[in-house]
Amino acid sequence: MLEKVKEIARTVLAEKQADGVLGLMKGQWDIIQPHIFESPVEVDALVIEPKWLLAKMAMTVLRSSREGYRLAVVVRGCDERALTELVKRNQIEKERLVTIGIACTAEQAQACICDRPYPQKLDCGDAVAGVDPFSIESVKELLAGDGPARMEKWANILKRCIKCYGCRNSCPICVCVPCKLEDQVWVETGVIPAEVLSYHLIRAFHLSDTCVACGACQEACPVNIPLMALQLSMREMLRETYGYDAGLDPERNSPILYDLCKEPAAGQALPDWVNSLRKDDES
Repeated sequence: MLEKVKEIARTVLAEKQADGVLGLMKGQWDIIQPHIFESPVEVDALVIEPKWLLAKMAMTVLRSSREGYRLAVVVRGCDERALTELVKRNQIEKERLVTIGIACTAEQAQACICDRPYPQKLDCGDAVAGVDPFSIESVKELLAGDGPARMEKWANILKRCIKCYGCRNSCPICVCVPCKLEDQVWVETGVIPAEVLSYHLIRAFHLSDTCVACGACQEACPVNIPLMALQLSMREMLRETYGYDAGLDPERNSPILYDLCKEPAAGQALPDWVNSLRKDDES
């Protein structure tokens, strides 16, 4: 699969389909890091392991690049879903983006408890069956019990939080400026232990209709809080209630916000953040 990815990347650059290819590079002392390949010759150093989320980095690159710069990104399924959500939120211009989709292995799907370990635009590799996260005993245990019992369980788990902001910083969809999690009104800053319930519940609900199940938040957590279970449960409720999966339908916005944006109640003022979900010609 690696050689196929290299072949596609070389073609993308040679045919000027994009000005650069964002992927992983194996450099000096075998250090692997993100890199923008700008010539077919450079692509010899491209690698596709380990899993490395690139969507947020792609957004940063495109924001800081010259007008008209086009970027190709080597994406797994979760990265493609994140890019789709960033495009919908006007954080990335779709016309400036090209993807090279690769499938995750069955082992990677198990490690990420991912139910869709492949992109919709699959260029390399074979799509393997996903994992039902709700069949995993540890996830079932975390979500078991009635409301008060669950709340007590999670309150105890979240006490481990040191409010390092690793979950926020690593999440490809956490892009709001300013961030409410740094607002004294909602979460007292500079205090450890953090106001864990308000911090994590605000974050979880804010991402409830945009989480793409990439697992970046949980991977970044230095105290091993099982944050994916929180997000997956809300992702599943959206699927059951609205038939909606964040990141899978580029043309469909969140069903939670649709009625508010399109048909607000009489006399209801739209919040400022609604404009971030509209295209310029609809603002």
